[in-house]
Amino acid sequence: MRLKSQPDNKGYTIWLSARDTYDWAHKVGAAWPCSTLADNRIVACVDSNGLCDLTVNGKSPSEHTDIDGTELSACIADHLPKHLRHLWPAWEHK
Repeated sequence: MRLKSQPDNKGYTIWLSARDTYDWAHKVGAAWPCSTLADNRIVACVDSNGLCDLTVNGKSPSEHTDIDGTELSACIADHLPKHLRHLWPAWEHK
């Protein structure tokens, strides 16, 4: 996993390798059964408005209709450091 945040933590780009998504989906005690994300490379760009760009294996998500949005959201949320979680809707804001 690679992560590049924008100044003042107002956005970021996250790169998840095929190994990252496989390992996440098969984590002992927290596996994602029937994962559609495992073994796929993900690049997601997020700003203060939310997800603004996404590629799956270098292609637009419309070419990968089998990727589950809930699973994608959970995977990205699990990889984010605390200082960027406020930009991802899966995290509760208090």
